[in-house]
Amino acid sequence: MTRRTLAAAAVAVVAVTAAPGAPAGAVEAVPAVPAAVFPRNEPDLAIRAVTVRPAEPVVGPTGSVRLVVDVAARGADRVDVTLEPGRPESDEGEEPDGPSGPGQDGWGDDEPGQAGGQESGSASPLQPGAGPADGAPGGPEDEGTGDGADDPGGLGPVMTTPVPRLLGVPLAGRRSPSGWAARAVRVPVRAGAAGSGGWETWRFLPQRRLSRRYPSGAWTVTATARNGRGGELAEKTVFYLRRATEIDGARVVRDGRAGVRVSGTLLRVDPLGRVDYRPFPGQRVRLWFRPSGAGEWQPAGSAVTRRDGWFSARARGRVAGVWRAEYPGTTRYARSTSQEKRL
Repeated sequence: MTRRTLAAAAVAVVAVTAAPGAPAGAVEAVPAVPAAVFPRNEPDLAIRAVTVRPAEPVVGPTGSVRLVVDVAARGADRVDVTLEPGRPESDEGEEPDGPSGPGQDGWGDDEPGQAGGQESGSASPLQPGAGPADGAPGGPEDEGTGDGADDPGGLGPVMTTPVPRLLGVPLAGRRSPSGWAARAVRVPVRAGAAGSGGWETWRFLPQRRLSRRYPSGAWTVTATARNGRGGELAEKTVFYLRRATEIDGARVVRDGRAGVRVSGTLLRVDPLGRVDYRPFPGQRVRLWFRPSGAGEWQPAGSAVTRRDGWFSARARGRVAGVWRAEYPGTTRYARSTSQEKRL
C-alpha cells in the first residue's frame, strides 16, 4: 500500500516568559500546530476474504489444475500464502479417516499416503493497471505444463514455464523448504471506488498445478497479512481437491410389466496411479427418472456398487421416460452422472 509521507512543519520555539504587565506565572500562548502535520491514521490491518479458484477443483487421470488464490486485505504491506493438504489443526477430527459406510469417504478407498508438501509465497506491491497474469483467468495459458516430470517427493508435475513479467517487474516468490514455490501479483482496488474502504486484492498464482498425484480431500489455505508496524493477522480457508469419477456402461431395460432395471459400473481415477480408472466399490449410486413430457427429475431408488464397481437396481411403477444414474461424490471424489437412457 502506498504510504503518504507528510513533511514535518517547522514550529518556532516560544520562550516561556511572562508578557509585560501580565500577572505572575502567566505565559505566552503557543501558536496552534496545523492538524495536517500529524500523520494520518493507517487503516486497521484486516483480511476480508481468501478465495480459491476454481472453488471445487477436480483432477482426472491426465492433466492438472491451475489454482488462483485471491486475498482481500487492508492495511497490509506484505501478504504470505501457504497451501497444505489436510484441514486446520482445530478441525482435524471433522473429516472421516476410515470406512464408515457405503458412499462415505474411505469406504473401499486405498488412498496413498497423505504425505505432502507445503506451498508458500509472499507478495510485494506492484503497480495497478496490469492485465491478467499468465495462467490467471482471462490470461494466456502456460505452455508445456501438462503432466511433466515429478518432483523428488513424487507429489506432482513441476511447472517449467518462466516467471511472467508485469510492467517490467518480475514476480518474486519465496521457495519453501519442501521445494514448492508461489508467485503473487498485488492487484489494488481501483482508487476512489465507492465503498472500497482501502481494500486491496493480492493475487497468488501457485507455481505448480495440482494433479492426481497430490492428496485428495481437504486442503488448507492460510493467508498472513503484515504491516510495517509489526502487525500480523492470519486467516484460513479450506477447499477440496477431488478425483474424477464416471459411470460406464449404463443400461436401462424393462423388468416385468411395471418395472425397470438400471445397471452400470462406477469408476474412479486410480489413486495409486497404476491405471487411468479402476472400479469404485462400496459407493451408493442414485437412480433418477423423468417422465415423458415432464421437466423435473424424480428419485427412483439407489444401489451400492460391488467390489468390481458394478451396480444394479430395479425400479417399480415407472417405465416410459428418461433414466439416469448419479454418483453424488464425496470430499475426495467428484460427482458424476451417466448418459441419459430413454424407454
